[in-house]
Amino acid sequence: MKYGLAIWLDQPLDSLAELAVAAEKAGFTDVWLPDHYFLRDVYVAQALVATRTKSLRLATGVAAIQLRHPALIASAAATIAECSGGRAVIGIGPGGHEFPSQFGMRPKSPLTMLREAVAIIRELGAGPTRFRGEYFSADGSALGWRTAPPPIYLSARGPRMLELAGEIADGVIIHGVQRDFLDYARTRIARGAQKAGRDPRECRIAVMLDVEVDGDETAAIDRLRPRCTLMAGGSYADELIPVYGFDPGAVATLRSALNNPDVREAGYVTDDMVRAFAFGGTLEAVAARLGQLGELGVDLAILKLDQSDTAATTALIETFGPIIKGEPA
Repeated sequence: MKYGLAIWLDQPLDSLAELAVAAEKAGFTDVWLPDHYFLRDVYVAQALVATRTKSLRLATGVAAIQLRHPALIASAAATIAECSGGRAVIGIGPGGHEFPSQFGMRPKSPLTMLREAVAIIRELGAGPTRFRGEYFSADGSALGWRTAPPPIYLSARGPRMLELAGEIADGVIIHGVQRDFLDYARTRIARGAQKAGRDPRECRIAVMLDVEVDGDETAAIDRLRPRCTLMAGGSYADELIPVYGFDPGAVATLRSALNNPDVREAGYVTDDMVRAFAFGGTLEAVAARLGQLGELGVDLAILKLDQSDTAATTALIETFGPIIKGEPA
């Protein structure tokens, strides 16, 4: 199993570049940067990181196809691939939780949107495409230079989105670290791959998870609660609630709290919810659980660390070096 680092773009670009450099030195293979309108521009950040690193793959985690037409994503990713020596990775999804409330964006079929986006991105580099879809069209368009598209990862956890990833994607980004959920995800991915007549292993499985290292597991879990709020209480298929092992009533209570601005919703995130999406505890305990992910078929673990202090985060990144290299923690 390989390791990636997710870096939130809410800090100065020089600081995030320092984290990326530290990640590369520690042995991380990927750095995943979000694409949100309220954060620093992801492609500017990737270009900067490309100049400071030599081997890190530069991934969007994830680009929102409701904000950027797939042709723009294809062009930007191809440019990053060119300036980095082929290290670009496209992570895409329909958009964040704020899209319906802030932008009035409520697509009838995110699945169709993503299917069309992937088709356009892959066709543009090879020459003019005649694509016309329900949401996107690129009829007669092409990039100004011939280029192979970077690997494309879909952000998914619902049953149909997981199947779509197995059908068309090079990889899938999922949220959930428990055996039952990982088994569920693999089954759905395999079902999609079978539909397309491809080997399920062609769709690499990446798990994005929060990590908090602390000698006191209880303290670590408490700090992780707010970071797991949207994952546990956001919008996802109800059939996943028992897969995650959650109490339906607890999920309903958390979802209600999320919609109440006067309530501190993190207080409704149970320990079980935290453990479904995050690892917290001693470095040795975290290392052991990461090792279990590899045994369960995960190809890439994308770690989300507390980044409130660049120096402290850099030191934490360095502590993962031995784990990545398979040395005792």
